[in-house]
Amino acid sequence: MTDPELHWSVVIDVLNDMQAQGILAKYAIGGAMAGILHDEVISTIDLDIFFFFTKQQSGLVLSMEEVYDYAREKGFVFDHEFIHIHGWLVQFVEASLEPLWRESVERADIMVIDSRDVPVMRPEHLAAMWLSAGRTKDRVKIEAFDDSGVIDREKLGDVLTRFGMMDKWKAMQRGLSAKYQF
Repeated sequence: MTDPELHWSVVIDVLNDMQAQGILAKYAIGGAMAGILHDEVISTIDLDIFFFFTKQQSGLVLSMEEVYDYAREKGFVFDHEFIHIHGWLVQFVEASLEPLWRESVERADIMVIDSRDVPVMRPEHLAAMWLSAGRTKDRVKIEAFDDSGVIDREKLGDVLTRFGMMDKWKAMQRGLSAKYQF
């Protein structure tokens, strides 16, 4: 679990350094931590960073070696798919090949965290990503956003329609407030 006393700035500084060194072209905070930043306290153990590499990859298999080399150089510890960055469990997710993820990074909101501008995925994109994952815990996150009213209905409808997810949303929407029923 991430220590709540840790400051965001240490991870943000690392991400910005990775951009300055030409490793990451663009990034956005996603997953449950983005949900927390928008409004709701959601249980999570990690910080998901969705990103694009600066250099296009040409192989059939995505290589995360640039990220891992950077982490090793900085002395960060690995734990399965996570990299421990100054006390934070960080998971890097390359987002350029999945259209919804790509748009989620490209259209991220800018939030001020620890006096730094940080891209954070919009609630509508997060809800669509959670819908796509289809896990019970993701349904709970959508319900938390419903309770707080943080999702813009028109923007959500647009995202769901453009990514062909409206039928899946309609099948899941029972129990949500009328505001988010289509």
